[in-house]
Amino acid sequence: MIPLIGRANEMSRLRDSLRNRESLLVLGAAGSGKTALLRAIAEEEQFIYLRYSKTLHPLLVDLAGALLPPDAQQHTSVHLKGLLWAALEAEPRAIAIDGIDHASFPTYRFFQRLYFVKGVTLIATARDAISLGALGRLFWDPRATLHLDPLHPADAGRLFDRAADQFGLRDLDVEEFRHKVLDAAKGNPGQIVEMCRMASNPMYVSGRHIKFAPLRIDAVARFLA
Repeated sequence: MIPLIGRANEMSRLRDSLRNRESLLVLGAAGSGKTALLRAIAEEEQFIYLRYSKTLHPLLVDLAGALLPPDAQQHTSVHLKGLLWAALEAEPRAIAIDGIDHASFPTYRFFQRLYFVKGVTLIATARDAISLGALGRLFWDPRATLHLDPLHPADAGRLFDRAADQFGLRDLDVEEFRHKVLDAAKGNPGQIVEMCRMASNPMYVSGRHIKFAPLRIDAVARFLA
């Protein structure tokens, strides 16, 4: 697994929010490392991870899986909401909602109640403030927002080198590829890693040469999906 590189300050900010029981919004473009940041901090901090769903019920079921007996997951949304509110009011927990994409008002109303429960911490990630949808009503304070900016060029280079080793690219003509990847990714760690991963696919290789143009087109398409 490729380690998180160039995000020490962001790791510290997220760690402090969890330990101080302060909710936090994490914003960053696709590939900026929002999910990777959560995975890295999960090794040392306890929280419930929820992958965002456009409808509320799957979120309730996933949350119930972490808090309630297995048979509770069969209840309706209305019943689940009551059970989950009661469980979290009795034993507050930290909850991460990853990849929010235009949340609905039912989702907002459920998490609004939790937001104001003492001890409950909500960590939300999204590409930008507009993507929060109705949940923007909760995460409105810029002081409680963490922006994942592009990596510093030196960190981007270190990440490329680790990814090149991880995906076995050293037998290829990697120097020209390195320059093109770093120039195209513009400090986006997810794009750097993905292009290195794709370069290990023989369809993008001719002899020792990595065919950058088709690889880049396919990589961009994946990040725009």
